[in-house]
Parts: sequence; structure tokens; C-alpha cells
Amino acid sequence: MGVKDMMVNGYETVVQTEDAATGLQAIIAVHDTTLGPAVGGTRIYPYANKEDALNDVLRLSRGMTYKSALAGINFGGGKSVIIADPSMKTPELLKAFGNFVNSLNGQYICAEDMNSTTADMEVIHEVTEHVAGLDSTGGDPSPITALGVFAAVKATAEKKLNIPLNELTVAVQGVGHVGADLVEQLTNEGAKVYITDVNTESLKEVAAKTGAEILSTDEIMTIKCDVFSPCAMGNILNEQTIPYLNCKAIVGAANNQLGTMEDATSLMNKGILYAPDYLVNAGGIINVHFERLPEGYNAKEAKKATWAIGDTLLEIYAMAEKDGTSPAVAADKLAEERLARRKSN
Repeated sequence: MGVKDMMVNGYETVVQTEDAATGLQAIIAVHDTTLGPAVGGTRIYPYANKEDALNDVLRLSRGMTYKSALAGINFGGGKSVIIADPSMKTPELLKAFGNFVNSLNGQYICAEDMNSTTADMEVIHEVTEHVAGLDSTGGDPSPITALGVFAAVKATAEKKLNIPLNELTVAVQGVGHVGADLVEQLTNEGAKVYITDVNTESLKEVAAKTGAEILSTDEIMTIKCDVFSPCAMGNILNEQTIPYLNCKAIVGAANNQLGTMEDATSLMNKGILYAPDYLVNAGGIINVHFERLPEGYNAKEAKKATWAIGDTLLEIYAMAEKDGTSPAVAADKLAEERLARRKSN
């Protein structure tokens, strides 16, 4: 298995590998390690081509840098993608990927992400110590990620929209592990929730459990609601979709929701409040931070820090309003200030 340096401007390390014996094709991107080792999930996805995979891993790794900076934890930003149909993953492929991670000597620490699991991380851990989110420590980060999204929705609804949760309407796009937990928390508080997902079985299961109303994938983007919560794939807020949105705010778990930063301005001009995704979904990385503390994992403290996402979000809303910019710009500014302070020390 060979490792090839891709040399991408603005990134500390971007490497790719192919392993004919296991079918592994993977890319690891380390964006910035100013605050600490790069930590980020491993996404397994059948990208159409390597260019799409590279674009995804670059955007995601940069988002992890800013996510950790806003969360106030000492991790850098990294991400990895395995170009494969997730149904085709094998222990041999995962171990080959683990050797790939190991080749960076701790510069990058992997964790579960889309189509990878804590069980997969255990397999990877057999060949490298540079793995987080193990069942033996913090485990599946999805519930605590959902808690952070819920905290962000609650702060937005109660402090910015002046709507109590039991009068709130929320449209949740995607009911995977995070989305399903979010729907349950919202409905427990009396919110009216609409849901959609390409997985019809998951959709029916969540609807039966929570009483959420099922909509089509098209309807979820246009339904009149207080909060639209994207919890699936990214790049769903763009010049094609924004004109059809009928919500007051967007608060969701999906990574890279904006097509471009100009789309954040379009949302602001449309009067839609946008909660920066890399803050809203920071619960998982916060959990990993507490998992890797020398004194050991503390679930109570991890949840407390995750709940503070709502407070940070309100700070960003206030910054944006003061500066006359979008919350996306304000969030970047706040993250960059922390990175700059560390670099100057």
C-alpha cells in the first residue's frame, strides 16, 4: 500500500492511498493542527470520482478546524473518506485504512462518521492507536451530537424567535442516528415535527415512535415551519433551494449545508436565521475531547459542554447582528480569533 502526498494549498497534509488487495481507496486531509492533533470522522461513500471525494474531505476537514475552535477544545481539523459502497466494507479494508491512518504518526485521529460505526473503529483500532469513539470509551457520539443540535434549536426558538418548544414546528431532513434522536427530544417537548428520509423503514420507525409526520423529500424543503433542520447530506442550501424555503430559521446537524458563503447572505436577505452547522453539530467532537482526557471519560461533563453550544450560538447571533453580517461570517470570525491567539502565543 503506497501513500501519495497531494499537496493542497492551505492544508497541512493531504494524502491518498490505494490498496489493490483490499480494494481500499482513501483520502485523509489535515487542515490545521494549531490547537492540537487533527480529529475527524471517516466517511464511507461511493463517490462518483476522486475529485468529488477530494472536494468533500477538504471542506469537511476545514469545518473540523473551525468546529473545534468554537467548541473551545484542543483539537485540530481533519477528515478522511473511503471511496466505497458501505455494504462492501470488510475487516481487511478497515485494517488497511488503519495502517493508512498510522502512517501519519498521530497527526490525524479518526472516528466514526457517515456509514462507519463504532464497531468499525474497533476493527481499525486493532492496527492503530489513533482512533476515537470506541465502544470502550465514549462510544457512539450520535446521541450527544443530537443533544447539541437540540440545544441550538432550543436557544434559537426561545431566545431569537420567541417561540416556546411546545409551540414550535420543525422540519427534520434525515432521521439517521442524529436526526432520530433529535426528533425524539423535540416531540418529547411537545414540538410539531415533520420528517423525511430516503430510508423508508427508518422513516416509518421514527414516525411510529414519536408521532412525527412524514413528508416527501421535496415537501420537507418547502413546508411552512419555524425551524428547518438539515440532518442528512450537505450542500442543500444553495441558489436553487433557498428561494423555496418557508422557514424562520435553519438549525441542523448536516455538515457543509451552504453551497457557498454567498448563500449565507442570501438566507440573511430572505430573513432566515442560519445557525452555523459546524457549531450546531459539535457535540460529537466535544464528546471525543472528554473521551481522551487523561483522567478518563466523564459523560456528565461532556453533556454539560455540549449543552453550552446554545450559549455560543446566541453569542454568534449577537455578533452577526452587531456587525451586520450573517451568522456564518460571525462564526468564522470567532473561530479564527481563537486560532490567531494560539498562533501568537
